[in-house]
Amino acid sequence: MTNLKDLNSEFWANLETIFSGFDGAIIIDTEGTIMLFTEFYAQQMGLSREDTLGKNVLDIFPSTRLMEVIESGKAIIAEPWEQLGKGHVVSRVPITVNGRIIGAAGYNVIAYDKMPQFLTRLSSLNTELSYYKETVKRLSGARYSLASIIGNSQPMLEAKEKARQVAGTSAPVLIYGETGTGKELFAHAIHQESARRDGPMVRINCAGIPESLMESEFFGYEEGAFTGARKGGKPGKFELANKGSIFLDEINDLPYAMQAKLLRVLQEREFDRVGGTRMVEADVRVISASNVDLRIPVAENLFRRDLFYRLNVFFIRLPSLRERPEDIPLLVDYFIERQNTENGTHIEGIDREAMNTIINYPWPGNVRELEICIERACLDAQTGILGLENLVRFGGRRVAEQGDHSRTVSGLKEARERAEKDAIVLALRHTNGNKQKAADLLGIHRTSLYYKLREYDMI
Repeated sequence: MTNLKDLNSEFWANLETIFSGFDGAIIIDTEGTIMLFTEFYAQQMGLSREDTLGKNVLDIFPSTRLMEVIESGKAIIAEPWEQLGKGHVVSRVPITVNGRIIGAAGYNVIAYDKMPQFLTRLSSLNTELSYYKETVKRLSGARYSLASIIGNSQPMLEAKEKARQVAGTSAPVLIYGETGTGKELFAHAIHQESARRDGPMVRINCAGIPESLMESEFFGYEEGAFTGARKGGKPGKFELANKGSIFLDEINDLPYAMQAKLLRVLQEREFDRVGGTRMVEADVRVISASNVDLRIPVAENLFRRDLFYRLNVFFIRLPSLRERPEDIPLLVDYFIERQNTENGTHIEGIDREAMNTIINYPWPGNVRELEICIERACLDAQTGILGLENLVRFGGRRVAEQGDHSRTVSGLKEARERAEKDAIVLALRHTNGNKQKAADLLGIHRTSLYYKLREYDMI
């Protein structure tokens, strides 16, 4: 048998029965002649069966892909298709007998009256797919994307745009921002937007590793390198980050001796484990972050100038929360919704007085401090609308008091600033300008002293 026309009447009756179960169906032979056209399909297309049977399919449906199916022998399954202003989801399959193609059939997969429900379900599935894609991204190393970073203020939009620009390159990135501004979020987002997104994203907290262990944490060690070394050795963070990105958080606290070793890796793109002789390739994109303007420790010879230049190929400054108060309502809504999801609270929102207080508070701890404040308030209230009393009762008295009176205590703020400046000047004078000793005398961390010096334009 070489043609549909050779099929007997019983076979055609069976085909009619099979395809009558679809809202619309059409069968053509290898020349494109329409051999079957269901009555329902004809009505939907505004045609009659008599006008279509025996005609060439291209004369009736110029955009049909049935001839393509005959030529390729490959089915086209569940494809959206529009004809005469009507939407369909159509499948097209070749008809074969003894391995020879003798025609093709096309039929509607989705009923016309069910199209709205189908589109709604399709939209829901697309949303679900996006969620699972984001989950896969988190499992692959990067936990955040630029789209997941909250903020529509101009400073944040500019920071996001810079991150988007540099993500497409392999250049080292230095992110500067106060504590709690989201430096790690941006580091993850840059990795996720880069060509290395499928590789690992490894974080090192330079301030959290004892100096004696830092080299082995960075570069690993070989068996027998020191007393207590693991049998078989251990890979370091740079080795684990191969083909991916490494995030050097709080790079400003990296010991000076370690800075030279890091510089060598960045220059040579290779390293050796502690106690080892074999060189290990370092195919790694470096993203570093600092809560201190690195130019300050560079000027004080506390941070290597050559390493600074290596790290600072592309610079991103993240704004403090004080610089983007218009983003605070968005962040508050997000944190409330997250608390409802994670802790089972039923907070519906926040009243105007509490919101104004939050907006007026200076947030020295930035977004991280705001997050903790909202979490505590939600746990206190449990249900309903957050008010000022929730901020006060559950550890937010400082926010409530300082935010509520921020416009009337400017004199007190100025007095505090003058007192801090005077104390810093006296400490520096007493220590002959030695920043570390001055910080010890003031009872603060060295990086905090740098921040104060910059804040008060004292450098």
